[in-house]
Amino acid sequence: MNDEKSPAMKLDEIYSFINPQWLEVAMTHKSYANERRATEPSAGVATIGVGLDDNERLEFLGDSVLSASLSARLMREFQTESEGSLSKRRASLVNEERLAGIALRLGLQEMLKLGKGEVKTGGSSKPRILACGLEALIGAIFLDSGFAEADRVVSFLFEEEIKSLHATVVDFERDYKTRFQEWTHGNRGTTPNYMLVDEFGPAHSRGFRVAVFLGDEEVARGEGKSKKAAEQDAARLALDRVTAKPEKVEEKVQSTESQTEGAN
Repeated sequence: MNDEKSPAMKLDEIYSFINPQWLEVAMTHKSYANERRATEPSAGVATIGVGLDDNERLEFLGDSVLSASLSARLMREFQTESEGSLSKRRASLVNEERLAGIALRLGLQEMLKLGKGEVKTGGSSKPRILACGLEALIGAIFLDSGFAEADRVVSFLFEEEIKSLHATVVDFERDYKTRFQEWTHGNRGTTPNYMLVDEFGPAHSRGFRVAVFLGDEEVARGEGKSKKAAEQDAARLALDRVTAKPEKVEEKVQSTESQTEGAN
């Protein structure tokens, strides 16, 4: 998830908040806010002072700001490409894994306020929580200073990722994870999560089995010689399943169930 070759960044060297309370809210997970409300009824909105006591609404705003900023940048960078191609490139930039990696480089895992339950289960390293924290941060910067500053920060954070799009020809027809994420964003309003469920084979030729989930629903399982390859295979099977004709769905569900039973 975190690119070891990418240097760490310090938030205070990139942006300084006019109203630090926006940063406080951006780093406050709902699990922490819920626990605080339960133990301190007077805490919350009045204490933080900006009309919010967790980062969910900032995440919603930040997602839109991030999309607008990256869309404009991609239009400038790839002036001959179609809307469809630009949309796929943007999806590859804002997938959960990439956002979580940027969040880690910023050190957000050290800044997030999580409830005791999330702390016990390693919430500060969960890609979903990290990605949401980054989006909330961008939303907070937008409210603190406006779009121009938020756009500047986004450009800085994604500079290397955007450069990599020039250096590598991305075959979006074969990039099933990007295609499946586009489908889930458009049809379910959610982001798929991938989980390694098994490793098999001898040490010199390991195989990996990965399950892809939409919320708590397991959609498909894939296999590959690497975790990334297994994720692509799982996304391919999931995309095939969710876009299948109705008469084919039952057959695909049974196939997924058979894979699950075999893995167990």
